[in-house]
Amino acid sequence: MTQPAEDLATEGAAIVRGFLGPDDAAHLRRTVDEIYGVMGSCERFPNKLLGVNFRVWDGVWLKPLPAFLRKARPDLAERYEQLAHLVEARVERLLGREWQFFPKRSYFRRHLGMAKKVAWHVDADAATIFRVAASAINVWLPLDAVGSVLPSLEIIPRSHKIMRGVPMLTGNDRHRDEAFVQSLGKSSIPQLQLGDALIFDQFTLHRTQRIGSEKAVRIACEFRFVRRSVPTLHGLSGWLRYKWHNVFSADGFLAARAKSLLDSKKAAARR
Repeated sequence: MTQPAEDLATEGAAIVRGFLGPDDAAHLRRTVDEIYGVMGSCERFPNKLLGVNFRVWDGVWLKPLPAFLRKARPDLAERYEQLAHLVEARVERLLGREWQFFPKRSYFRRHLGMAKKVAWHVDADAATIFRVAASAINVWLPLDAVGSVLPSLEIIPRSHKIMRGVPMLTGNDRHRDEAFVQSLGKSSIPQLQLGDALIFDQFTLHRTQRIGSEKAVRIACEFRFVRRSVPTLHGLSGWLRYKWHNVFSADGFLAARAKSLLDSKKAAARR
């Protein structure tokens, strides 16, 4: 797509062929493979959440990664930071300087087999990004060819416009059911090669493509960017909707509190 900014605004997603050139993309792949190797041999992580992300989700959290690598592998830290700056420069060229890299919500993800396919969701509530920034995008860079043998992402074009008006989820399950998603339109599955990027809005519905095998391994980079802006009526209303839902929804704070009190009363009555 030659106009990613326009596609991002109208469709909620933009495919950028050759976001990284062949040499840079191969360099990123080698670097990420080495990072996984270093972390796999680490018995104890100085940052607890870095260790939790790696051991539970097979993910590498990018916020504490540079500090970890500077101690474990300074040469690898330098290579990673050069590549991160390269990605920042590409985004700036495509979308403008207002988009800033946000390592606090950026990761490398290794998808193994069939067990952890992610269901339909939007990053705004599933990754709790909306509480941080009203405008956020995911620059999704797979390090393998995806869409035929290895799973790509499946997205619902233009769903970002609808989902901005839908109450966000706050409970343990922040996924959307199939019937709801199908009511919003036909899905699309980008076919991507190494170096291609899928850039999508934090309100765009997406999930892991339903293909693969038990032995399938796919690594992808999730470089998130945010756009700082003066609060708008739309942004404030979204924030208020989130807070309202968090307190008053069926799985919100008050419902959980009422259930806890009811359970306590039942337990006391049985004693």
